[in-house]
Amino acid sequence: MEQQTIAVLGSGVQGLTTALLLLHQGAKKVVVIANASVAEYDKKDSCFASPKAGANWQTFAGDNDHRLQEYDEATYYTLWSLSFLPQCGIMRLPGFQFFDEKPADFKHPWYSRFVKNYAYATATDLPPSKKFGIKYETVTMNVPKYLTWLASRVKAMGGTFIVKKLNHWEDALKDVDASIVVNCTGFGSMKLGGVEDKDMYPARGQVVIVRAPQVQRTIGSALSLGSYRGNSAEAEAKVTYVIPREDGLVILGGTYQKGNHSMEIDQTTAQNIMERCVAICPELVVNGKLPEIVEHSVGLRPARYGDCRLDSQYLKSSTGKDVLFVNNYGHGGYGYQSSWGCAQSVVRMVRRAIGISHDDKILTKLLKETVAAGEKREIMRIKCEGILPSQLENNSIKFDASWIL
Repeated sequence: MEQQTIAVLGSGVQGLTTALLLLHQGAKKVVVIANASVAEYDKKDSCFASPKAGANWQTFAGDNDHRLQEYDEATYYTLWSLSFLPQCGIMRLPGFQFFDEKPADFKHPWYSRFVKNYAYATATDLPPSKKFGIKYETVTMNVPKYLTWLASRVKAMGGTFIVKKLNHWEDALKDVDASIVVNCTGFGSMKLGGVEDKDMYPARGQVVIVRAPQVQRTIGSALSLGSYRGNSAEAEAKVTYVIPREDGLVILGGTYQKGNHSMEIDQTTAQNIMERCVAICPELVVNGKLPEIVEHSVGLRPARYGDCRLDSQYLKSSTGKDVLFVNNYGHGGYGYQSSWGCAQSVVRMVRRAIGISHDDKILTKLLKETVAAGEKREIMRIKCEGILPSQLENNSIKFDASWIL
């Protein structure tokens, strides 16, 4: 891969993760080209969803959806390992899913075999309105911090960024003499020339961001055990979740509104979100007071009929050049929790196309280079600064090498 110049279209979580993994695989040159950057973007930009995400690991893959299971499982292990680097902004914590009643046909979900500490929720875990739940250890991401870390790692590995509007995928070739183009434009793939995927649709999500550092668990409700796609109008309107971040902010959601393009805040919906979240997470209320509202936010999940598209083909440019064109978009609300697995799939497609042998340890190598090196730097920092073990934060040095894939 050392001879390859690669253009990655899109600077969201899928684009940045893919660019970073390609660089770790030894790509000669990787250039990320996008309409906006993590550092500077328009909050009303309907095509840039990643900065608006929750984000946590709570799989939507069904029990028979082995493709999405592979993406999500690989990402769980990777995010867990990365959580030992404080600069990533990844928080380890208990995750809960609550239900009104225990399903009559209940069976343990597919991911119960590998997530840490999977168990039934206890009576003390459950809010008054719910009668059944499951729990396991998971992660949440401080999205601004995590995206910034990804971008910084891409730059540190020699990747570069170009901010420009792309009307057609070939526009990237005007700036980069790329032999490989990876399309991670998310909702932009609906209109991107040469792609124009009519199976794309927006799934509007509205959230309330509050300050509530006392909340130390992530909770989901109105989600099926195996998957969630918004199978009824009522479920779409009332997807309820609580996602705390390591900085004390908590994301309260939400909605899953298919085909709704509105980027405007609906105050009635915001009030309803607050009420639903307090009902499943009573600790949001302290001394009878609701948490401080920091911000209201709306984003459009880049959803796709048939789920995310990951494939590759050779396309001929208008100048007659053969370009390996790889698609990695349409992840809807599971972009973060599938990101490393999807990036690994892209790398495998690229390796296969250019004649490099299969490698089952793509993410293992990244983690050894990234987490282990970061661990050594953190240990040196602790020694130099004389920090006592009792002073270490939750996400500090506790790295378990056995969790590297």
